[in-house]
Amino acid sequence: MPRSKSYNTYANIQRPELRKRVDELLVKFEEDFYKKMSGASEMLDTSKFDLDLYKRHNVETILRIALKRAVDPLVANYWATRDPQLCKEWGLYGAEEGRHDRMFAGDLHKVGMTDEQIYANRPTFATELLNGYFYYTLATEGPLASMISGFYLEYIATKTQPDWLNIMEQHVGADKTKGARAHIAFDIDDEHTDMVWNMIMRVIETEADEERLVEHLIKINSLFVSYFVEVYTATVLQKSGQLDASKLTQAAPAAAVGLNLETLAAVSSGAGK
Repeated sequence: MPRSKSYNTYANIQRPELRKRVDELLVKFEEDFYKKMSGASEMLDTSKFDLDLYKRHNVETILRIALKRAVDPLVANYWATRDPQLCKEWGLYGAEEGRHDRMFAGDLHKVGMTDEQIYANRPTFATELLNGYFYYTLATEGPLASMISGFYLEYIATKTQPDWLNIMEQHVGADKTKGARAHIAFDIDDEHTDMVWNMIMRVIETEADEERLVEHLIKINSLFVSYFVEVYTATVLQKSGQLDASKLTQAAPAAAVGLNLETLAAVSSGAGK
């Protein structure tokens, strides 16, 4: 696949003081995920690798990218008359990201899954809620939440995916994670985390905007954590007998709507600043 055409045109990180605060919050998100979420630490344990979890995790990544592919043009269109430069930047970025599902699909093909099997899956409830949040906020306040989700994913993926892939490759082989590796390399090569941050900073002007950014991050993180809970529940826990299959439909929505109240309380009280 050729080099990305999203073109990072920013020489420096904009609003570095705000970025420092946000980075600290994201580090806390990652720490809490591994410490508090059942099954999370197993992603870094070679002896706990589960092929079904690996497959379902990649399937959800593919479905999420496909759903976001319909949202990003709306983001670009929103900025068309408000900030033409941002419209161009987000349009190029969204167009590039929107085809990365095929990288992950290629990995799943090598472990025996067809496109028909991949796309026969329904998204988790958490992913449905995430996309609903994009459309709701786009209609009521603009595309900031969708843009922030892009930054969140770029940041978290570059922090977590390399370690996860190191574990996975010991079981499925490096040839079966080439797509995921290429995706990470692409994002790092193009400096997508900083690029998306800088695009967002074009529209963050007031303290209220800053607080809304943090609020969006908390909610988006909660939904991504909930998605992992759903996938882990439907694969590892179901097979282990720790969860009755008949209760899966009850457990998944319950997991998906549970926000990280400890983080929310900490940020609200100023501990996250």
